[in-house]
Amino acid sequence: MSASKQVLLIGCAPSIVDTARQELRALNIQVYGCDNIEHCRSQFYDLVIFGVGLSASERTYVKGQFSTYQRDLRFETVTSPLVVWRIVEALMPAKSQTKLVNLNAYRDRIGYSGPLEPTIETLSALLRHHPAAISYENIDILLDRGIDISPGAVDGKLIHRRRGGYCYEQNALFKRVLMAIGFQVEGLVARVQWTAPADAPPRRRSHMALRVMLDDVAWLADVGFGSCVPTAPLRLDTTHAQETEHEAFRVLPFQGALAVQVRILDEWKPLYELASDVCLDHDYDPLNWFAASHPTSHFRDSLKVARTTAKARYTLLNGKLTTRTPDGRTERQVLNASEIADALRQIFVLPVEPNWLPILHKAASGFDKAQ
Repeated sequence: MSASKQVLLIGCAPSIVDTARQELRALNIQVYGCDNIEHCRSQFYDLVIFGVGLSASERTYVKGQFSTYQRDLRFETVTSPLVVWRIVEALMPAKSQTKLVNLNAYRDRIGYSGPLEPTIETLSALLRHHPAAISYENIDILLDRGIDISPGAVDGKLIHRRRGGYCYEQNALFKRVLMAIGFQVEGLVARVQWTAPADAPPRRRSHMALRVMLDDVAWLADVGFGSCVPTAPLRLDTTHAQETEHEAFRVLPFQGALAVQVRILDEWKPLYELASDVCLDHDYDPLNWFAASHPTSHFRDSLKVARTTAKARYTLLNGKLTTRTPDGRTERQVLNASEIADALRQIFVLPVEPNWLPILHKAASGFDKAQ
């Protein structure tokens, strides 16, 4: 095993140090915390992270102390939510680069020709284009193919074979796109509340979402929520309603987490409860396995497809096609298997395969497993 990397966090809260220590242990990165800058030079480090609360004079003092015996030491000043991400990026650049996406292929896939700079304008544009081009769908799960969320598998499926996918594929791809552009981004996990009865017990955390930092402001980015995907970045530091080209959304504090809500016909409905804990890529492996393979997973008992364009949100649940326009109009249709196939091709721009036909017949009959 290669020697572990040593990281020192100065001026960071103990909870941040503990979280970083736990998250990075599997990557052979040792994390240490130091509150007193007079006692921080106990060993050699590969990286020193300053908390944003540390003053400029304190940072200068620490750098001077270390420079007497470790002249090439790297120093970074990082906001708390990005500590883990920044450490991984700084100490494992080669590994990170191998996971990045072909941006030209991605641009072609989503039909985007604008600038690729880490700005709110770019983020907003990508959040409009991605859900319009890459549909949300769970067809491989219904075919018992399983879901491989490794970068090569996701890129091959969503970009090159022009398929869709669900949150662990969609947001995994989007995360690597944002990182390749230069955004600071972290993975999160959420407890879905959408369509759940008000008195239902809490569901397990099962949804992947992203937090993007721009000029010290945290934004929610999510291209994997199917029928109600936010088509704009949502600020996580305000409770005010935030308009998108479809519905308005808002983010409220809730029991140490953040409750994301959407306004449907003047009524606020819960979307999901967003945990603040940072997830590394491998944290999603067991969540993805459960969603794709466990017999009780709701992804295994019905066809779920969605696409959101500027004109409408299109949702297919088994044989029920719903079209919802930004002005609030809703149209519903019941489709047979042949019509489902046509909708997949024409509305959801998916390359329908011959071996999907048994699944489409089940979907048309309500996915009754007894048939």
